[in-house]
Amino acid sequence: MKNLSIRSTLVLSILGSLSILLLIVVEWTQHHQTQAHFQQKMEAARLMQESLDYLKTTHFKNEVAVDNINDPNDSRIIGERYSSITSGRGSLPVKLSTVNPNFAAMMVDLFKKANLKAGDHIAVGATGSFPALNIAVATAAEVMQLKVTTIASVTSSSWGANHPDYTYLDIHKSLQKGGFLSQEMLAASIGANQDIGRTISPEGRAQAATAIHRNGLEFINGQSLVENIDRRMDLFAQSADHKGLPIDLYVNVGGGVASLGSTANSEGLTAGLLEDVKLDEFIDKRGVMFEMASRGVALLNLRNLTPLMREYGLPLDPVPLPLPGEGTMFYDLKYDLRYVTGATLLLVLLIFGVILYDKKQNALGNEIVQPAH
Repeated sequence: MKNLSIRSTLVLSILGSLSILLLIVVEWTQHHQTQAHFQQKMEAARLMQESLDYLKTTHFKNEVAVDNINDPNDSRIIGERYSSITSGRGSLPVKLSTVNPNFAAMMVDLFKKANLKAGDHIAVGATGSFPALNIAVATAAEVMQLKVTTIASVTSSSWGANHPDYTYLDIHKSLQKGGFLSQEMLAASIGANQDIGRTISPEGRAQAATAIHRNGLEFINGQSLVENIDRRMDLFAQSADHKGLPIDLYVNVGGGVASLGSTANSEGLTAGLLEDVKLDEFIDKRGVMFEMASRGVALLNLRNLTPLMREYGLPLDPVPLPLPGEGTMFYDLKYDLRYVTGATLLLVLLIFGVILYDKKQNALGNEIVQPAH
């Protein structure tokens, strides 16, 4: 005990070894803890996966061309780069990312943040550009038993539902027939520039109109963007009256101009839940989102998805696709605080004990002994 000192090699070795041992013990106590709304998140992710599997084996089974380069997970829901109903360029990595079934779990979480519960009514503005994301919204709403009114546009940017025979309207109808969705789509427009098909060919406009009629939907076919926005608002209001339910949330999926109002508006709005969005954030003061916000309806903006993907731990362009239930949305690693607190206190007490003993020994060594007379 004479040479016990905080500076001695022996003491430092003992304290270091003990620290490593306690760290191992604390790490050993780690356990997975389910996140909030775990059950509904799992149900939504599984329903989305089942929906995509069903489409692959039924709706898309007669597809002639399978693109294993641009659709490496062979989902079949990734479309073509260009087609007669392609409205513009799209991001292939982001669209590949949305095929992840856990996007439906993200939607459950976002709906919960909006304080939605079974029986609440949401309005959805969809496009053909993100068919998998549309399915994520629909399956999450199905699991949460929400009432849904959807109005879509047919055309799509690159890599979306841009095959004239496999539009999102057809995909939605297939999932209804298969028993995966109970939600009826209300109406559709051509989409593209001004929501009336500008920038696509007459052939493309005719094919979009055919898809709308083929699926038995009202054709929103005004002479201008403003007319198409107004008709959407009328239809949403009629649906709310018919259901006897106010619209609790408006969900924008993708970059549909009727929903956003303009490119300037879309650039001023962040992704995610916009509960207290200010009207002056809409530069052009038009679009379904602006009209809904002016009526006090909360908004959920699913455009420019990268920040949301980071927030929810959803990988970019994963190969292979994650399984339902994978990721931090479902489980979180937790430590047993009893062991953490105990290990910390033990180390602190030992260190202070050695320091105090060391000081006491130094004090004794500095005492002056008076010689005997």
